[in-house]
Amino acid sequence: MFKFDKDTIPYHISNMIFYLFSLVILGLLFYFAFLPPLVEGNTGGMFANLGFGEIVGIFFFLIVISIPLLVLYGAIYHLYKLITYNKDSKTAAE
Repeated sequence: MFKFDKDTIPYHISNMIFYLFSLVILGLLFYFAFLPPLVEGNTGGMFANLGFGEIVGIFFFLIVISIPLLVLYGAIYHLYKLITYNKDSKTAAE
């Protein structure tokens, strides 16, 4: 993603910081953009008549929820790579 050689410590640090920053921005976006309409429009009869529009809305929010989960996975992946950097059990003969 950035101009570092792949699988180096600066590469994992910069990507982890990028993913964490993106996660914060997405969290603020969801809190201020998506939460107020959901709280105001969520009534008991919201899904009483499930039609095409409601199915498209459910699919949209499944995609919207999966994006921060994937960004969180990227941050956790790079944190794991930082923790386990150069801790391979390979010997010199391998």
